[in-house]
Amino acid sequence: SRRGGTAWQGSARSVSVPLIDGELGVLPGRQPVLALLGRGGVRIETVEGESVTLEVAGGFCSVDQDVVTVAADRVDSEITGDDASDIDLVSEHVVATDSENLD
Repeated sequence: SRRGGTAWQGSARSVSVPLIDGELGVLPGRQPVLALLGRGGVRIETVEGESVTLEVAGGFCSVDQDVVTVAADRVDSEITGDDASDIDLVSEHVVATDSENLD
């Protein structure tokens, strides 16, 4: 386990983020929003069609100009391989949703 760092960064078709009062679905062109994170899975569908899930708890989510930034107090990655597990405490995750990559 380590402090800080980026658990995932890349281009995505869609991102779903758990908030304290529900779930936020983000597609390209989403209006800007700033919200408090709840506990649950950040689900990412990459432009390559892969699914990535990061379990988060606490922090915030920002959406602005097709960029989703999730700054979580705790993150547990479910990504397989590449030493991607057990990243926790004050981690930042950036997901770019680029509308040009949607078919």
